[in-house]
Amino acid sequence: MLCFLRGMAFVPFLLVTWSSAAFIISYVVAVLSGHVNPFLPYISDTGTTPPESGIFGFMINFSAFLGAATMYTRYKIVEKQNQTCYFSSPVFNLVSLVLGLVGCIGMGIVANFQGVTLKISTEINGDI
Repeated sequence: MLCFLRGMAFVPFLLVTWSSAAFIISYVVAVLSGHVNPFLPYISDTGTTPPESGIFGFMINFSAFLGAATMYTRYKIVEKQNQTCYFSSPVFNLVSLVLGLVGCIGMGIVANFQGVTLKISTEINGDI
C-alpha cells in the first residue's frame, strides 16, 4: 500500500516553491504592467487585473492540487503508521484529511474568483 508513496517527499517542497512563485511572479507582472505600487501593495491587488490574474489563477489552482496531494499523502502515511503502533486516532486522521481538502477547494475558489468589480451608477436628481 505504501509503495506508491515512495519518492513523494518532493510534493510538499514543490507545493511551497510553486505557491511562493505564484505570488512573486504575479507581483512582478503587476509591477511591470504598472497596475500596483511597487512598495507594499495589497496582495489582493497583485492578481486582480489581466494578465497577472490569469497567471495567478493558474498557479494557485496547481498549488491547490499539490496541497490536496500532500494532504492525501499525509493521510496514507499516518494510516500506515497506525497499523504498526498507535500514532493517532483514525478519526482525527480522517478529519484532518477532510479539512485539508476543504482548504484546497477554498484555495481553488480564491484562484478563480480573484476580485469583484462592482460598478454603481448613481444619479443625482431632485427626487430622493
